[in-house]
Amino acid sequence: MKFTKRMLIAVIGIIICASYSAPAAASAQQYFPIAATSTANVTMAPFYWMIGIVGGSIAITLSYVGWRKYRGERKKQTDDDS
Repeated sequence: MKFTKRMLIAVIGIIICASYSAPAAASAQQYFPIAATSTANVTMAPFYWMIGIVGGSIAITLSYVGWRKYRGERKKQTDDDS
């Protein structure tokens, strides 16, 4: 259940970041015409958020799978001892 909640939060975060990335570039060009020529800094912020969310999701998933495997092996070992 926790995994499902975390994945839902990650998906919502990606959607929110994607929705704010396009208006940020347009507003930067409108209010800062000189700085609009170097939009690399403006467009890289959502990319870093995406990397963090995807990397975090992968880390959470691998931690969960590792924990389940550890618990299963421990239970199997105690069943074999009995």
